[in-house]
Amino acid sequence: MKECVFFMTESYGIDKATTCCFTGHRSRDLPFFGDRDKQGMKCLISNIQLAVENAVNDGYKTFISGMAEGTDLICAEIVHNLIHRKGFDISLICALPYKNQGLRELTDPLDRYIYSVIIQSCDRVVHICDKYEKDCYRRRNRFMVDNSSRIIGVYKRKIRGSGTMQTINMAKASGLELNIIELDNNPVFYIDSVKKFNVL
Repeated sequence: MKECVFFMTESYGIDKATTCCFTGHRSRDLPFFGDRDKQGMKCLISNIQLAVENAVNDGYKTFISGMAEGTDLICAEIVHNLIHRKGFDISLICALPYKNQGLRELTDPLDRYIYSVIIQSCDRVVHICDKYEKDCYRRRNRFMVDNSSRIIGVYKRKIRGSGTMQTINMAKASGLELNIIELDNNPVFYIDSVKKFNVL
């Protein structure tokens, strides 16, 4: 069994002071199971994009996504679009818990397409493990936190713990600046559609 490789900051020349990472739940725990056609999800994505653009305005130049289905992929796509459609001078690092993550985890054809486009066009891909291992996600989360000074997250209270909560706790303990979008406190994220009113 190949040992997991942990990539240190010095190996990649990452400037921690200007690097921001992402964390958040998978689609099953997002409003409307992550259905982007719903108004609430459109609002959530707009909030994430605003958080990313605010980070850029604050001097952040590098963003790290763990590339899991759901929030991670949404965040990576936002950064990708800011780079390739709007010409932002920023970079994206994809931190994969293990090789072939996309093939193993992503079942939705659109998600697979978005994943492949981002992986091929991002500035850097980091494989934390050669293949799936029991703690590869924890190691991936630690890599992101150790190489960042800010974290943008999407969080929902859950009965059981989650990787998102684990990453947020790591970030708190490491002194990262927290920018957490709380789903529980924002009913606007759960609006199905915009009502149309007739003006008399």
